[in-house]
Amino acid sequence: VLAAGSSSYSGEYGGSSGEHFDQSRNQLDGPITALRIQANNKYILSIQVRYGGLWSRIEGNPSGSQSVMPLFPGEGIVQVLGRFGSFVEYIAFRTNLGRVFDYGAGSGLGVPFDAEPLFPNTVLRYISGRSGPLVSAVGFHWDKEEGIGGWDQSTGSPHTKNNSP
Repeated sequence: VLAAGSSSYSGEYGGSSGEHFDQSRNQLDGPITALRIQANNKYILSIQVRYGGLWSRIEGNPSGSQSVMPLFPGEGIVQVLGRFGSFVEYIAFRTNLGRVFDYGAGSGLGVPFDAEPLFPNTVLRYISGRSGPLVSAVGFHWDKEEGIGGWDQSTGSPHTKNNSP
């Protein structure tokens, strides 16, 4: 259930190739509990999200080095940084517990992005975007999630190193 005045959207970051995907229905399976990212030294090859205990469809190409990012109970994603050109080159997820998970090319010429929710105490609920042989583009949908605390707007942006007042 989405709370009034708490949902926001960041994106879409990336190119226009590939087929559109939208995981809005997946959020009905529960909060995001893990991500599975496959990347090489140039691009994000694929992304898969676990909602509750169920994995979403793999978006992109499931080859390459795979990394699983499990979240702790009560942990949510509060910021996503990245870089893109025609495809997503780099992506980093920051949680409300301060953990950061990054994937893809550490340097490049792509356009940087910084996605974060508009409202305090909200977290990443689901993703959308475009995919084909690679992840072409990605967007982030934020809202409240019962039992998961987001960042507190009174202490500044989620990318502030120390969120204490």
